[in-house]
Amino acid sequence: MMLILLMIITPTLAIGNSSVINSTCASLSQQPYDYCVGVLSADPAAANATDARGVATAAVNITAHKAASTLQVITYLIDELNTCREIYGTMEGLLASVLTDIRASRFDVPVVEKALNASGAPNDCDIMLFEGNSHKDPISGENGDNDSWARLAAAILESVVSKASKRGP
Repeated sequence: MMLILLMIITPTLAIGNSSVINSTCASLSQQPYDYCVGVLSADPAAANATDARGVATAAVNITAHKAASTLQVITYLIDELNTCREIYGTMEGLLASVLTDIRASRFDVPVVEKALNASGAPNDCDIMLFEGNSHKDPISGENGDNDSWARLAAAILESVVSKASKRGP
């Protein structure tokens, strides 16, 4: 029983504020002391360091792991944003077709359907980014704006088609 208690307490003690971390952080004039101590104290290698070199090694290792993690998020984002580019390319094509129809005075249900299909693209991109591996959406504002504009355009077009169909050919 005592051994189990010791095993539970030991890691907690190792992740405390070591005097090496405290003195190293206190000597840094360009870094906030509390941030320095907080970040390093949470890392077992830094907490167990016996000198500033050990703390430096731990800090570099922490930074390398964070950089690798950020690089992975960027890689995911690139893949996901490329998918969004394809989604928006399809949207752009649909809207160009709708404009061609409008310029040719074709106001009918298929034109409205194309406009409505285009209005789903921003949400498709948003959903894909939120559910993707990066779990980040750097174009959320743009997606929201495009969604609003596409829905507005589709609603106006639907209204025009509805009025035209009531008047007859």
